[in-house]
Formats: sequence, structure tokens, C-alpha cells
Amino acid sequence: MERRNPPPQRRAPDRRPPPEGSRPGRRHTPAGVAPKGLVERTGPLHVEIIVVGRELLRGRTQEAIAGFLAGWLSQRGAIVHRITTVDDHDRAITEAMTEAIERGARLVITTGGLGPTSDDKTLAAVADALRLPLAIHPHAKEMVESAYRRLAQERRVSRPGLTAAREKMCSMPVGSEPVPNDAGTAPGVIVRRPGGVIVVCLPGVPEEARGVFLAAIERLRDVAPRGAVARREVETPTADESSLRTILDRLTEEFPQVWVKSHAPGFGHANDRILVTIEAGAATEAEATTAVENALRRLLSLSGGG
Repeated sequence: MERRNPPPQRRAPDRRPPPEGSRPGRRHTPAGVAPKGLVERTGPLHVEIIVVGRELLRGRTQEAIAGFLAGWLSQRGAIVHRITTVDDHDRAITEAMTEAIERGARLVITTGGLGPTSDDKTLAAVADALRLPLAIHPHAKEMVESAYRRLAQERRVSRPGLTAAREKMCSMPVGSEPVPNDAGTAPGVIVRRPGGVIVVCLPGVPEEARGVFLAAIERLRDVAPRGAVARREVETPTADESSLRTILDRLTEEFPQVWVKSHAPGFGHANDRILVTIEAGAATEAEATTAVENALRRLLSLSGGG
């Protein structure tokens, strides 16, 4: 009788529910391979922001830093493509980081999840996404020790020195650069990857995040946005936003480099007239202003006001 090999065993599908904030059904980068992105080295800086925190997804806390980051970057000519909020689960953070890089972001900023507790998983997840090991960074260790010495002197903690929980804030992806956090205890982190991708990890507390971000940008002068943005607002004589569609569509078609946006306060508002914002970014302030003024003149022409 002919001997046959037994059929291969099939692995049962993983039926565990996905973590809160993750995206089931996505394709993942194979294990051991860092995500690859097509980074545009010329033109504006392309940015994505990842906000970490289950408390945000549950509505327990209002997000208070992403708007500042997007505004600061946009006013200097960068383009922020996405602000993503994810669960403080390592897989959710890793997926968001991988997808941002694969979409071509040159700068990816995370906020939250750098602290000493077990649900602070951002650095481990970023290390996983970038296929880098974690290790104690000596400069980060000095920063954390210094912060707790200060807090102990102020009698805000019972004792200085490192504990296992505090040491966690010193563990960073290999090759990272810690950024001082003068308002808190967890340092920020800068990770530069081959191909031009830069990851900046910020604390979740808004005042800490702002200070660490500005300190990080000082260290990233080679990629920091150097462009300019010009903006004008025009009040229209109507409260009917739908009546502006044809004009604004025409303006957008003729000036693709200009952002045109109508703002309706609502019919119940005391002043219910529509505002139209015209905004443009360019290498210099003069170029941005010229683009906005040209679009504004055309808007007035189309509406019969010029």
C-alpha cells in the first residue's frame, strides 16, 4: 500500500477581539522588517500625529495638544495629513506608527504613554514598529534621576532615585535621542531612521508636551519646516452656505495650491453670515501672500464684488 504523508495541520484562526482603537483587517509589515515609506525630501514636511490614550476614546479626557502641534507646524509650511487617536495598547500604537510611515510621513509625532505605569506603552510599541530593541539610555537616566531629586527636595515624592517603574522611562529604542522634560519626569524621544523618517515621542500632559516638542524641534533644524503661510478671511453677505458652492468649487479648481474653506456659524447664531478662509503655504511669506491675494481677487470677481 502506498504510504502518504499526513495532511498539514491547519492553525485555528485567532478569534480574540482586537484591542480598543486598533484596525482589524489591516495588512501588517512582516516580523523583523521595519516599515518602509517613500519619504519626500523636497517640498513641504509631511507629518502625522498619533495621540495615545484610552481615556480619550472613552470620553474621559479632552485632547489638548494635537491642535497646538498641527497649528505650529502648519503655520510654518508643514502639511499635517492625519491626527489619529488610538488605544494605549501596544498593537494599536504599532499599527498606527507603521501605517503613518508607509503612507510617506517624514515626521511622525506621538503624544502620551511615556510614563512609569504598565499602561504607558508608547516607546515599546514604537520600538516594535521600527524593529529596534529597547535599552536604558544613560542620558535619559540622568534626566529622570535629576527630575526625582528635584521632586524629593520639593517634598512632592517620598524619595529620589530610580525604582523599577521610574527606570521604565529611561528605556528607549536603541539609537534614540532623549529630550529634556523640564515640566515633568518622562523625557521626550527622537528616533531617526534610515530613509529620512523621524519619530518624536512626547508626554501626554499638555504643558510638558509643548515644552518637549519645542526642544525637539530645536534639535531637528535640518528638517524643521521653514516655509510661510498667509491667510485672509472674508465675510460673505449670506447665511446660506449652499449658495456659495459653485463659486468656491470654481475657486478651488483654479487655485489648487490654495486652501479655501467656508465657515458657517449656523442659522441660530446672532451673526449667521458665512466666513470664507483663503490660506496658502509657500517657501517665503511674499509667495504665500501673493497666492492668497490672487485667489481673493478672483473670489471677489466671481461673486460680483470686484
